[in-house]
Amino acid sequence: MQSQNTRVVRRRKRRVSPLALTLMTALALIALAGIILLASGYRYITKDGVKFSGHVKNGQPTDGTVHYSDGISGKLTKDENSALGKIVYSTGDVFEGSLNGVAREGKGVITYKNGDKYEGDFAADKLTGEAVFTSTSGAVYTGAVSDGKPNGKGKYVFADGSYYYGDWADGKRNGVGEEHYPDGSYYYGAFVDDKRTGSSEITVTLENGMVYTGKNKFSFSNGDSYVGDYLNGKRNGNGKYTWASGQSYDGAWVSDVMEGEGTYDFGNGKAPYTGTFAGGQIAETGDTQTASPETSDTGAAGTSDAA
Repeated sequence: MQSQNTRVVRRRKRRVSPLALTLMTALALIALAGIILLASGYRYITKDGVKFSGHVKNGQPTDGTVHYSDGISGKLTKDENSALGKIVYSTGDVFEGSLNGVAREGKGVITYKNGDKYEGDFAADKLTGEAVFTSTSGAVYTGAVSDGKPNGKGKYVFADGSYYYGDWADGKRNGVGEEHYPDGSYYYGAFVDDKRTGSSEITVTLENGMVYTGKNKFSFSNGDSYVGDYLNGKRNGNGKYTWASGQSYDGAWVSDVMEGEGTYDFGNGKAPYTGTFAGGQIAETGDTQTASPETSDTGAAGTSDAA
């Protein structure tokens, strides 16, 4: 009988390294934590550059943190049964009002860290619609806004009591409107980038519903008046200035000064002077009997725009 050698092959058991075991355990715990968070309503949402992490119910964030693309963040809390919510921003500003997701939509109020307040409409998270903006300086704007700036028809009351009512564009007085000052002076006319500017005939619908049609008009508290062209807040071009005394000048202006051709009526029965003016005075005529014209009002209300 032949003997046979029997070879027994033993397979070595593969051992799992401690590192791999640790990694697998960690992954399992992370997955479990994710399942728990999802089950509890916790979500991480990114939309249009805005990130939200927190609790969601019925598709609406109810509690969590909002991160904006400009680096600002906010703590959001929301009534899960309505659209009302609150966001406390990292800047110290606070929003309270209607929310659609994390976006401000509808009516709301922003109270700024410095005490200023915006109350009004929001659209797609922007301050757009009709609103009242109150400044701690005492100034108040009431009217149309777009992306946080006056745009459309609105009224701005300055801290000193003066006010402007009329057209706005990109946060500045642009179009036509009326200005009123505490001393009783007023202006009806055109504006470009916050400056009285215009040479065309205009129509201004006043706050009281009345309509003014004509050239730009400034009425001074002392009884003087000016009707005519403006450029960058000053009388420039052609216009007529009438003094309370009855004298008047109708002609060319440069930076609030009578400069160029014009007619001066002395208001005393004497024949008007028609000719050249320089530096606010009648140019040399050789007529020693010609009287000097009055000085036009160049006070703050007459030459500068409300600040």
